[in-house]
Amino acid sequence: MEACFRSPMAEPLRLRVVIPHFFREGASESSGGYGSGRSGNRLARSLALARCLGGVLGLNRASHDWILNIAERHLEPTPASALAGLPALQVELHLFVCGEDWLQEVVELFGPRLQLHQLALEDPRQLPLAAVRQLLDMDCPADLSLYLEDDLVIQDHRYADKLAWFSQRTEHRFVLMPHRCEQTVANAPQRFFVDGPIKPEDQAEPVWASDEDVVANGRFWDGQELGFVQTSNPHSGSFCLSGPQLEQLRSAQWPPAQFVGPLETAATGTVLGHFPVLKPSWACRDFLTLEHGNPSFLRLLSELPQRLPDPAMGQ
Repeated sequence: MEACFRSPMAEPLRLRVVIPHFFREGASESSGGYGSGRSGNRLARSLALARCLGGVLGLNRASHDWILNIAERHLEPTPASALAGLPALQVELHLFVCGEDWLQEVVELFGPRLQLHQLALEDPRQLPLAAVRQLLDMDCPADLSLYLEDDLVIQDHRYADKLAWFSQRTEHRFVLMPHRCEQTVANAPQRFFVDGPIKPEDQAEPVWASDEDVVANGRFWDGQELGFVQTSNPHSGSFCLSGPQLEQLRSAQWPPAQFVGPLETAATGTVLGHFPVLKPSWACRDFLTLEHGNPSFLRLLSELPQRLPDPAMGQ
């Protein structure tokens, strides 16, 4: 893989984003389940949703911006961006809700910057799959179609560019998933990556993350040497499809085969069985990450034993 640039005058990169959003305090109280239903979690969920929406909309990028000239009481355009080769990026954001179970006060802050879809569903657990189906059926597929759970935060302004680069360089044959992490407090600045190895039914023995083999290599346009693994755990609460991949899935069997539960099926089962799923190798984890903005795994840091690092893996 080598650098793949667009001309500065190229058409904007179009990113369509679909986010299912549900919040009903106490809905998962008996099981301790998802953050969208835990008691006492309204503020934390509100912050996570606001950061999720803000992170997506922050990906918008134009070749020219505006400057407030205070002295002249006038607006003047900026020069063209010096980030050569990066096209403008246009985000089209769709938020799917059902009934009255959503954080209206947060959504209203983003007003005209997103399109709100209110669905009538008897079972709100089907909202994620309904949102995926809408994404697949929308007219005029975008260059990239991104599905994102409502508590995931994009902090990388090149997130969409990296996905577009990977898709182009692999000729739309693979799907690249990010690594999902939670920000620790007691162990800062360490992060907790929560989608480590699982043991599929057809796998004889479990493996450690350090045992996963790199199956592809490439050089990103900024010079990074990257490795990619076909991980045992493809889940990250999100997926992204190129235009040709979305067209392929439009007519695929529906609903997709179950992967864990309804939420995980929407985020991961949608693409499993249709495309090989890769993630950056653990050594290259920072290439593509999402923050789990409403942490639910951090308690495990004090509950589970820690495997000592292998000296061969470096500091």
